Amino acid sequence: MEIWAHRGASARQPENTIAAFTAAMEAGADGVELDVQLTSDGVPVVIHDEKVDRTHDGTGWVSGFTLDQLQKLRSLLKPKADPMLTRIPTLAEVLDLLAAGSQRINIELKNSVKPYKGLEGKVLGLVHQRGLGARVVLSSFNHYSLQRLRERGWTGELAAVHDGMLREPWRYFRELDVQAVHPPRHVLMVPGFVTRAHRAGFLVRVWTVNKAVQRQRCLRLGVDGIFTDVMKPGPNW
Repeated sequence: MEIWAHRGASARQPENTIAAFTAAMEAGADGVELDVQLTSDGVPVVIHDEKVDRTHDGTGWVSGFTLDQLQKLRSLLKPKADPMLTRIPTLAEVLDLLAAGSQRINIELKNSVKPYKGLEGKVLGLVHQRGLGARVVLSSFNHYSLQRLRERGWTGELAAVHDGMLREPWRYFRELDVQAVHPPRHVLMVPGFVTRAHRAGFLVRVWTVNKAVQRQRCLRLGVDGIFTDVMKPGPNW
């Protein structure tokens, strides 16, 4: 079972920052997961929430800030690190860092609240410029966005993120032309979910798995990967 660092090693460093991704690489993660949105001047940046209020010392929508304005905000999250390593990074900066490693890279397009016109093309351009297509998984809650990625020529792995108790969703996922599904861990309560997903040809990666009992259940059920904040588990993990 693969271990994917959720927003980087976010239990050790502020999420979705250079510090968190560096920590994930140092911890030996199999993959890293990150979220991408667009600034008001059209630059892809790595941040989860559509607003900056929870993570940084500002207020308002990510889409309301220019890149320069965003990168002047300071992280509110602990533990603390060099401000340059915990500011909101661009996707280009994060990909340049990760290119030096071997980890798989899950880029989640955060465009189910804000539509972010052109986000798909900009993400694909940055991935292709760095020759990272074989290592990248593109995912989104916005399944129209997954369709647009295919229409723009993406032949790599796509993953459908969902947060619900869907009944027999395999035909729908096939129509989406995805290779993986990324469900929340409560989906594991559905008897046979992982087995049926595998029979239908899909990988299953579950979010967010931070406790030993959750991880052990994922192992027993044959889950392909987990997204976790905890990259250096204790002896009972």
